[in-house]
Amino acid sequence: MREKDFEFVIAEWKSFELPSLIKREVEIPSEPSSIVCIGGGRQVGKTYRVYQLIQELLEKGFPRDNILYVNFEHERLRNLDALHLEEMLKVFYKLSDVNESKPIYLFLDEIQTVRDWDKWVRRVFDSRRFRIYITGSSSKILGKEIPRSLRGRNIDFFVFPFNFREFLRAKEFKISESELLLEKRGKLLKLLEEFLVSGSYPKVSLVKDQKEKAKLLLSYYQTIFYRDLIEKYEIKNISALDAFLKYCVNSFSKYLSVSKVHSYIKTLGIKCGKQTLVKFLDFSTEIFFLFPIEILSPSVKARKQYPKKLYVIDNGIVTSLFPEAKGSTGRLMENAVARELVKKSFETPTFQVFYWKEYGRQEGKEVDFVVKEGFRVKQLIQVTYASGFDEIDKREINALIKAGEIFAKDKPSLLCITWDYEDEKEIKGRKVRFLPLWKWLLEFAV
Repeated sequence: MREKDFEFVIAEWKSFELPSLIKREVEIPSEPSSIVCIGGGRQVGKTYRVYQLIQELLEKGFPRDNILYVNFEHERLRNLDALHLEEMLKVFYKLSDVNESKPIYLFLDEIQTVRDWDKWVRRVFDSRRFRIYITGSSSKILGKEIPRSLRGRNIDFFVFPFNFREFLRAKEFKISESELLLEKRGKLLKLLEEFLVSGSYPKVSLVKDQKEKAKLLLSYYQTIFYRDLIEKYEIKNISALDAFLKYCVNSFSKYLSVSKVHSYIKTLGIKCGKQTLVKFLDFSTEIFFLFPIEILSPSVKARKQYPKKLYVIDNGIVTSLFPEAKGSTGRLMENAVARELVKKSFETPTFQVFYWKEYGRQEGKEVDFVVKEGFRVKQLIQVTYASGFDEIDKREINALIKAGEIFAKDKPSLLCITWDYEDEKEIKGRKVRFLPLWKWLLEFAV
């Protein structure tokens, strides 16, 4: 039925030379007892993380003939169902000199495109002959959304664009505390600017020409728009999706009201219901493109009714679509912090991220991020583009102090992330730490 297609794809894999790799910090087991699910947005490096794992296996002397990697977005593998996966294994055994004394590693990239894939994966996994890794650009293969047949058999891992440590590694820039002289610090801050403005998609980070970076980022956006949204969710109202997504990207690090978006789209003469826009937001979240953060409130109703703060997977997407955003350093800083916090919330179920705002006051105090671990408010975070204490808007510090008083029983730490100002002060009886963004990015989740 599809044997020739699999012969072509598997032959390609057998002659494929693994590329040179920049080590990623996502630790994935090489001898898992469960199905490994690797999720993340498009172009964030999921496939290269798999290559890194394969390289580690080969370096340990594991036979390559016992390893199969298949990308199900290959043009020859469209319209597959679970029965075709049996043919895949048959072709694999035919073309490989399998060592029967060792397990077989199956790396199945974007397998969610195959109908009933989960039932086949479960059956093959239960045979205990295979170690299975599946990757996908949708949360549908992870956590609570994974098909019921695989629940309890999977462990989840998440790949995002380079964090700042990985970004510096890609730039071959090394630094230690003893080397923080003015020249080295200046180079570090220059790289931080690039990290914030051009983003940190792995391939983009290695491109030197700015025009090429912008074109590459725009191509990523187009692929996400057409393949991950329109094709995957069979969206018909393309003009409404286009207007909605660009509105959201332009609203990064700001509050998002679906009602306001709806009114805006109506002014463009595009017909679209509010519920359709809610679905667009859900779809964009499922594919790891947008990250809406809710207000902190004990009331579920309040969390749903209040506007969400919206963040985007990568600053480079924002600045490629809206070049004027390059000048919004404070918002770019906030988006970079949000991405790290959101990633940790995916990896650690007890780690939750919210924002805080005084109820019932239009100009009420606000805190950018509230970090909860379990039932406890652990940390309150403000992000500000400041290089000295006098440059910090006093309202931001007052909001931290106010929120610290409200959540006093939890004894949260108060943190203000700055551009390049570091200190610790006692303000109104509460200790506030001021930390440069570059230092926070280097220290976070180490």
